[in-house]
Amino acid sequence: REPHPEGDARRTGVAAAAFVDRDGRNYAACYRGGRTCARAASASCSYSLIGAGLLVLAPRTIAASVQRFQGVKRRLEVRGRVRGVTVYDDFAHHPTAVRETLTGVRAAIPSGRIWAVFEPRSASACRRVFQDDFAAAFGPADEVVIGRVQRSSLPAGERLSESELVAALRQAGQRARHVPDVADIVRTVAGEAAHGDLVVVMSNGAFEGIHDRLLEALAGSSGARAG
Repeated sequence: REPHPEGDARRTGVAAAAFVDRDGRNYAACYRGGRTCARAASASCSYSLIGAGLLVLAPRTIAASVQRFQGVKRRLEVRGRVRGVTVYDDFAHHPTAVRETLTGVRAAIPSGRIWAVFEPRSASACRRVFQDDFAAAFGPADEVVIGRVQRSSLPAGERLSESELVAALRQAGQRARHVPDVADIVRTVAGEAAHGDLVVVMSNGAFEGIHDRLLEALAGSSGARAG
């Protein structure tokens, strides 16, 4: 017999979902009928809460666990907020992770302008086999900045093409650009980001310390504008 798409939630009447406020915090586990079971101080994704419901854990157990949850390092981790601009760090480095990360941000904060700043660094991210998948993955973003492919030793026929990726995104109606140098990425984002923007930096590496550099540049541009 094929499993029901709702799993055990259909049998027990229990369903779990996750929500987040404009600050990227306060996820809640909810049950059918709209009753809220628990609210967490912070969280980086909804999978844990949804999974808990489908495993049919006791609501009291879910509530206690969620209240202790402090989030996951490098999964939509808020690195700072300057001038009303929030800078996130996320480990997303393949198309599925990029898509789900950006989809989650868009669902959580529909009105925020999303900057997707992506460094193709991992063995999978640098390969041409994912060229079309990446073009689709950035759909939820308003602004896409593609950094330099880090595995330049790959043969050209196997290597992700930054220029082709940007062209595909633009053809789909998105604002996208290839900015190879991290210093130029920092200048671009800090110079154009506005209050309420969400800058999602995605890489499985350090990205040359771009997070702190962005926050410093945002603070500096704020001072320059004030002056």
